[in-house]
Amino acid sequence: MSLKSFFSEQYQQLTAFLMSATETVHCVRIDDELKPLFLKMLATLEEDPEIPHLFMMCSSRFEDSLTYFRDLLARLSTAREDRAPALAQHGITLAAAPRRDPSLPAPAQFVTDASALSDRLPDHIGSLVLVVDPAEVTEPPTYRRSITYLAAGITSPWLKIIVLDPRQQPRLDHIEQDQKRIGVQTFYLSPEETERRVAEDLEGGAALTPVERRQYKGLLAGFAFANKDYARATRLQGDWVREAEAAGDVSEVANAYYSLGNTYLAQGAFAEAANALCRACDLCVNRKLPALAPFAYTNLGITLHRQGDSEHALESLKVARDMFRAQNQRPGEAYVVDTLAQLYVREGRREEAENAWRYALAIYEGMSSTLYKGLRESGREDIMSKLDRLGAPPRPADPRADAAAG
Repeated sequence: MSLKSFFSEQYQQLTAFLMSATETVHCVRIDDELKPLFLKMLATLEEDPEIPHLFMMCSSRFEDSLTYFRDLLARLSTAREDRAPALAQHGITLAAAPRRDPSLPAPAQFVTDASALSDRLPDHIGSLVLVVDPAEVTEPPTYRRSITYLAAGITSPWLKIIVLDPRQQPRLDHIEQDQKRIGVQTFYLSPEETERRVAEDLEGGAALTPVERRQYKGLLAGFAFANKDYARATRLQGDWVREAEAAGDVSEVANAYYSLGNTYLAQGAFAEAANALCRACDLCVNRKLPALAPFAYTNLGITLHRQGDSEHALESLKVARDMFRAQNQRPGEAYVVDTLAQLYVREGRREEAENAWRYALAIYEGMSSTLYKGLRESGREDIMSKLDRLGAPPRPADPRADAAAG
């Protein structure tokens, strides 16, 4: 069975849920690394004129049901207001929001309001689809009861809830047995099976578009890289570069050069790595590709340093650091400053290394979001151990470390 068949089957399961007259909540078991693919599938659904639904994403953390449903109510109102102008351009006018009964508790208010709004959608719109993917769940039993309550309480056939649940440690395991209006699907292929299907599609003459063929070559190259089959990875990535250049897709060309440069770097072909990563950096700057740029400059700096070009290596890393900082990407900034510190150590520049690590430590300690809890703790522990090996005792972060790190 091909990879396209897998996505087609997943797509069909979702569309069947959206058209179901009885199922109100659909639990999707999924791993974090596959969420971007799943969300891309949802975007495809939203754009499909044959399936004209409205989607609303909710990633709020769950602490208790009252707070959570109040947040859902607020998001529902905001989404309705934000969507109104765009819908109006297509001749779609949403009916006035229903009057809220203040005597109802927040969960009941949400079910009542969302059901009423869904019923008032124009006939050609379809369903209002809430995609639930909480950043954190501190009370799993209460969360489970809340999802079950949603499934049972929804009164509109045009209100649908998609809940993303961790596949390996599900919070909602067997929840379909708790409530008959809940369905389940698993969005998963093992890496080995994914690689097999991708290769089968490429080599077996599957009906792939040119874009899909390039994407599949990039995927196969990633598997080859993970297996340390660098010769195969560079061959596939070279094809990817040439085909993307022929298609004129600048963003894809930059990503292909970046991947090719990383493969050369992994196998110690530093001159080739530097050439590929320089090309990626140039494309990022000239064509304004901010998401990839700091990563490309980081790996270019590492490559140049391994070539013995310390001056340009440090310059490249500082560019990457400043880009991450400008984008408020604190984890990326911390990683680059940590890399700078390691290069300073190799050059015997102990004081600069210590200052850089103290600045990286301050970044990790300043990550207050619960999303970064694991990263904050592991990053802090890692930097503290490096300072200890350097012989630098713990002390409060020096506000001058920012300048010293640069």
